[in-house]
Amino acid sequence: MIVLTLLTACYRAPPAPTGPVELPSAGFEQDLAATQAFAASRPEYERPLGDGLSTVPGLPDLSARTCGACHPAIYEAWASSTHAHAWTDRQYQAEIGKSGNRWLCLNCHTPLRAQQDLWPVGLVDGDVERPELVRNVAFDAALRDEGITCAVCHVRDGRIVGPGLVGGPAPPHPVQADPTFLAETAMCERCHQAVAEYPGKGFVCTFRTGEEWRAGPYDDEGVGCVDCHMTRSAGPAAVGGPERAVAHHGWRGAGIPKVAGVQPPVETRPPGLDVTAAREGDALVVRYQNALAGHMLPTGDPERWVQIDVVFVDAGGATVASESTRIGQVWTWWPAPEKQSDNRLAPREARSWSLGVPAEAVGATVTASSHRITQETADYHHLGDYPRSVVTHTLTVGW
Repeated sequence: MIVLTLLTACYRAPPAPTGPVELPSAGFEQDLAATQAFAASRPEYERPLGDGLSTVPGLPDLSARTCGACHPAIYEAWASSTHAHAWTDRQYQAEIGKSGNRWLCLNCHTPLRAQQDLWPVGLVDGDVERPELVRNVAFDAALRDEGITCAVCHVRDGRIVGPGLVGGPAPPHPVQADPTFLAETAMCERCHQAVAEYPGKGFVCTFRTGEEWRAGPYDDEGVGCVDCHMTRSAGPAAVGGPERAVAHHGWRGAGIPKVAGVQPPVETRPPGLDVTAAREGDALVVRYQNALAGHMLPTGDPERWVQIDVVFVDAGGATVASESTRIGQVWTWWPAPEKQSDNRLAPREARSWSLGVPAEAVGATVTASSHRITQETADYHHLGDYPRSVVTHTLTVGW
């Protein structure tokens, strides 16, 4: 009896199973039908953008490199973009294994079913961190590594969709001309307007760029995503083609590269922030404005921020005083994600910052920078020399 009592006292029920559950395959067609049915039951931002499971007639595969054979300039621009590094991004790779919600993230970072090694077909007890998964026998690892690749936006029903043809040699593949293609915003919003709360979980989805754009003046003025983020220049869209207005496929965004030294030139998308500084009486007045971004600045990931630093110097160049201001959101993530503050700049919003000039100061340097994550977060994920920020403005003021 004593032994039984001790055993009873020490017994603990095994913890409830957690994490994804891999199911046996029911066959490719059945698995595909199951994952398509599951996706149809979920919000749009939790679905893949396409299948990518069959090639386009006339093309050997859907690789961006294949597209680049005839569209080299477009391919080179894309290869420098954050879209091209959506899967290989070191921060993303460090983040993606922290929860069983990986299947959610794949729908924007690798948006084609062919790019996903496992397909969700259900959820255990409705838990997004316990997806029921089947292995995708058509998984294309090379295509996955291309992240947001050409086929994500341009392949529809076995055809290449684009803004239209302007003479030149006949393409080797079927083409569907869509004159409204460059005015498209819904495609961008599939990932850049994704908002969801998951009660009881330690994460949220809070990408509100689409609603920020609609709330500002640019939507009413007919200025959409591609007007700013895919600037056009004259040139052939394909080898041997006529000169036309070709959209740049670099999507520079905030200008912080995913890989050091790999990013589109700044002229394809200058910083949205405008900064000026001048001494006015006993104060240095820094004026700054969201001059070019049609959404909040910064936008996207809530950890991003913009910073302005002022350093006063004496006649010998030594620092006399320094001050900084931070523009962005502040969140707490434990015990549940919650936004604490938000002082971002709305489209065209302008502010001024007045600082008293120290008596011994003979000038000041004003620096503006854009930041992706903190050093603390980078260290936590062992990211080493991962690019975290970029300087966008450096002003020198003397008196």
